[in-house]
Amino acid sequence: MKAARGAPDEGRGIDALFTGTPVVEAHTSAAAESAFLLGLVALVAAPFAVMHAIALGVGALAAVLSLVGMATTSRPGVAGRALVPLGLCFAVVALALVGLRYLGLDTAFGDRWLPTLAGWLEELNARFPLS
Repeated sequence: MKAARGAPDEGRGIDALFTGTPVVEAHTSAAAESAFLLGLVALVAAPFAVMHAIALGVGALAAVLSLVGMATTSRPGVAGRALVPLGLCFAVVALALVGLRYLGLDTAFGDRWLPTLAGWLEELNARFPLS
């Protein structure tokens, strides 16, 4: 049956695209997000000698959360599958750097950057005073 001129056709047009789209209820896994963020924190903390204990603890927690994230993101409707391997890689690299330090190798290459980082922080504090 043909629609009359000027009358909108119910099954055609751009409105049909929006009304026919199924709604997918998906959420990101908290374990996957936490594994990614903690892995990133561990990776940033690992190059500094002062932070090796923090990098060890946070890296181990990120590795455990990555395993939990693998299980949760395999369920339908749960997103975050890309965050889990990234968090696990970050955690493994951080744990390897800390492990090499415990074996006697100096992997604290970030300590050379401390004066530069302190200078950048002082510049930022001068640009944005607290009061």
